[in-house]
Amino acid sequence: MNIAGILLIAVAIGLFAAEALTSGYVLFAAAGLIALILGGILLFDFAVAPWVTGFLLALILILSLTATILIARRVAAAHHQKIATGSEELIGLTAKVRSPLKPTGTVFIEGEIWTAVLPEGTAAIGDTVTVTAVDGLNLRVTK
Repeated sequence: MNIAGILLIAVAIGLFAAEALTSGYVLFAAAGLIALILGGILLFDFAVAPWVTGFLLALILILSLTATILIARRVAAAHHQKIATGSEELIGLTAKVRSPLKPTGTVFIEGEIWTAVLPEGTAAIGDTVTVTAVDGLNLRVTK
């Protein structure tokens, strides 16, 4: 038995516990899986040439790093995407005026009628306005 293998398996158990207690985007679990695999490889002495063990460790390390980098890039890209749900998605969209905005009226956007406030000027029925903010159940718009 190899002490390094036992230590890596203990680290893997700790990483799995950390993943269970936090929301680490599966990074702790992935690191735990890598530690578990490496610990399993190092735990027993196999009757193979030393270069085979080194090659396997290098291969696992390269594949693990590649997977981690790809996952991290996807997570970062997801954080930079525009909000696709909730009232925040309305910001930047255009709406049709249903009742005159002087400065308050109603607009039609995304199949719904909203109360809207136009801080400057007025808008007639049929005009197009752009949503600049959502304030509760009211939209702030510009012409």
